[in-house]
Amino acid sequence: MNLHSVRSRSWARRAAVTTALGLALASTAVAAPAGAGPVMAAEAAATADAVATAAAADPLRTVRVSTSAQLAAALTGALAGDRIVLADGEYSMVKLADKTGTAEHPILIEGATLGGAVVTGGQLEVARSHHVVVRGLAWRNAATLKIEASTNVRLTRNDFRLAFEPPADPSSSRHWVSIAGEGSGDNRVDHNAFAGKTVLGNYVTVYGGATQISQHDRIDHNYFSDSPAQPVNGGEAIRLGVSAISDSSSFAVVEHNLFENCDSDPEIVSLKSDDNTVRYNTFRTSAGSVVARRGDRNEIHGNVFLGGGKAGTGGVRLYGDDQRVHDNYFEGLAGSGYTAALQVDGGDVDGSGSTSAHWRVHRATIVHNTFVDNVSNIELGANYVYPPADVTLANNVVVGDTGRLFAEHKATDGLTLAGNIALPQGSATLGITAQASQIRVVDPQLVRTGGLWRLRQGPAVDAAVGTYPFVVDDLDGQPRDQHPDVGADEVSTAPVLRHPLNPADVGPLSDL
Repeated sequence: MNLHSVRSRSWARRAAVTTALGLALASTAVAAPAGAGPVMAAEAAATADAVATAAAADPLRTVRVSTSAQLAAALTGALAGDRIVLADGEYSMVKLADKTGTAEHPILIEGATLGGAVVTGGQLEVARSHHVVVRGLAWRNAATLKIEASTNVRLTRNDFRLAFEPPADPSSSRHWVSIAGEGSGDNRVDHNAFAGKTVLGNYVTVYGGATQISQHDRIDHNYFSDSPAQPVNGGEAIRLGVSAISDSSSFAVVEHNLFENCDSDPEIVSLKSDDNTVRYNTFRTSAGSVVARRGDRNEIHGNVFLGGGKAGTGGVRLYGDDQRVHDNYFEGLAGSGYTAALQVDGGDVDGSGSTSAHWRVHRATIVHNTFVDNVSNIELGANYVYPPADVTLANNVVVGDTGRLFAEHKATDGLTLAGNIALPQGSATLGITAQASQIRVVDPQLVRTGGLWRLRQGPAVDAAVGTYPFVVDDLDGQPRDQHPDVGADEVSTAPVLRHPLNPADVGPLSDL
């Protein structure tokens, strides 16, 4: 069933419910304490939404508009606490510049009914502004949306299906939503739908100033879908950074998003900056991978990758220093090489060089992941000159019936194997020489529940080796006990907090 046709029929009906529920009016999320677990982070987000809902329910001024001219006047005269409400109809957007709301009284621009106000022309650029919320609009125009040198701007409950004409130059990019400018940060893109990207460009791209990327942005609960393959590089769904500023820290969080049939670039999510977190997302039949392309200390955990046997579907690819990959689930991925389920790649520079080069991997930690029935599971150093160095592969479960479960293309300069369990079936081979303490060849006793292969009592339970303090819960959000299980799943009676995402879980109509 087409989500967008469902949405067009449902938005008006849901508008009253949306208002009653007070959905997500915060212009920024309340930050969880450093190192907070998923429950604390969820509580912080709920607190932010509750505070913002109260503020929006009692605006200082409500301005109702029904024409593009009235909208332009309202944006020009906007003050902190304004609630600018667009009646159902079509509008041409204009720039919002030099406006300052507050956390308690943001400037709110929203449709009277969810999706009833349709942007068919013009461009929205939020420039040098703070605490602005744009909610519940349908975007059908042929111009990008820009957040420029602004903070605490939130795009929420919008439906983006932009109508770009194919450019004369197919390498010309159209980034749908961009966050950029000196001093940008603490922005949020959440509960939106992005679909139908047929020209080169990103759905969401985050830049910054001359030397520093925008910081502490959050991209969550969005539905990214239906972007066909493009002839040249540059079609990522999300890109955090660019080569010139890739040595700066972003501290962005990409979480609880669904990516479906996102095929326009081998890098679905591209990290070109330091200190980002990609967690709790679901990737369905998308030809590409999450790629730590340039930058260090990125953490990729708690994600579900479901390839469905589709060509080019991949998982995670790494470059750079001190990357962490843990508690992820990889199944039915048909890619190899650049789009293997896990590619700890080689590099073409080591320690210094062009910021656009592929920097050698140092000290990657890959623990507590589950790989099932992929064409290529774990690859080391498939491309470029320098093999990865000081890589830890521990407590992973790998099951497959084809190829090598572990493929070391180049001799890794320091490889630690510990506590892994592998089961080669059919024509598959282990692919690497290892002792039983490094990789046990045994049936991990997986059972199909909740759409995934999870553990039951067997050799993987309580069998993890070593201590990794950042591994605090499993794929489902269940806590790890004092003797963790091998793989992404922990056998537990604790409540399940997360599950593989479906379209109903994300986007403008989601209640999450």
